[in-house]
Amino acid sequence: MGLTSSKNPMAGRLFAAAMVLAPAIAHGQEGAWSEVDAVERALSNPDRAAVLASRLREAQAETAIDTVIATPTLGLSFEQVVGAVDVASSEFSATVEQPLDLSGWRGHVRDALPHREAALRAEAEAQNLEIAAQVREAFFEVLFRQRRLEVLDGWIARLREGVEAASAREARGDTSLYAVRRVERALDTAHAQRASEQARLAEAWSALGRWVPWTSRPSIEGDLAPEAPTQRGGLALPGLARLEALGLELSAQERALGSPSLRGWAVGAGYRFVDAGEAGHGFIVTLSAPLALWDTDAPKIERLRAHRAELSAELNLLRTQEERAADAAQERLTQTIEALAKLPGQERGAELTRLAQIAYAAGEATLTELLEAHEGEAELELSRLDLQWESRRAAIELDLRQGRGVTP
Repeated sequence: MGLTSSKNPMAGRLFAAAMVLAPAIAHGQEGAWSEVDAVERALSNPDRAAVLASRLREAQAETAIDTVIATPTLGLSFEQVVGAVDVASSEFSATVEQPLDLSGWRGHVRDALPHREAALRAEAEAQNLEIAAQVREAFFEVLFRQRRLEVLDGWIARLREGVEAASAREARGDTSLYAVRRVERALDTAHAQRASEQARLAEAWSALGRWVPWTSRPSIEGDLAPEAPTQRGGLALPGLARLEALGLELSAQERALGSPSLRGWAVGAGYRFVDAGEAGHGFIVTLSAPLALWDTDAPKIERLRAHRAELSAELNLLRTQEERAADAAQERLTQTIEALAKLPGQERGAELTRLAQIAYAAGEATLTELLEAHEGEAELELSRLDLQWESRRAAIELDLRQGRGVTP
């Protein structure tokens, strides 16, 4: 970093590293994590897979319930007529009746099951995509806050050297106590900024820990800025796939309707015994069919068509929104990367600070100019990190809007 260039650059680097690693050492180390490691750990929760498996089993069970074949019914009847011998009689009947469906609607209902399963899987993929985006953003925010702390630590290290140098000069009578207090005020300001940044880092760790559990806090490694601008591609969103699958499911359900006269049939057969002075045996054959004088399926079909039209409109609306969001993320990514490329290099900021130190030692620059040089170098590096963070956020947003980010 440019901020480590000072009278003792190695000491500055060691101090910055110690300040950054101190929280991790206090919590223990689990090893270095990359972005891919964090996402994989977040999505490998077995409970998440168990939820999807249970939903799939539930859909299969509901389809089995809807298409179950009715069991046959057994009917028993006994009739006794009491009276004179010529009219007294008794009759016993036993019949078995089986409902029949001639339309084949059960096959169409079963055809809808794969589309429902596809919708459930797409819903789970959409959740994984959202989780991956949140994990990636939390991961890189931790990295972002750590890099900002490194810059602030380098600034603090140089200000401490400035306080020591100013105090030595004040003891020799080369400068005033006012100058020493001004450097101390700048140091206090830097410490306050660092404390605020440390709190934001703790918040970022908490956001990451919500999705990725650990036994001891890991170290984070990776590049804050994207390697290259993510190019805008086609949409492959599971949310769109889910709506498409639900529409196909409704179409299959609609094909199961429309033939009420072919459903609700029943055939039966039985045995009859009659005792009217003389015993007699016989058999029974029954057939019943619905009188479909009007289409009882029409309201159901209309409801399915209305629902399918709703899904189609929702699909078009979501696709339009996601395309606009992807375009906006692509534009934001391009702008931040272009702005990042226009920033001067770290060496340039460090060179100006070094020259200011030489000029101040030679009496050619004021203390104010020296402090402004140190602060300007820190602000430049913080601005660079801000742009890198914004470009990374835009890249994550673009990946999310195009269905990427779950796997590398």
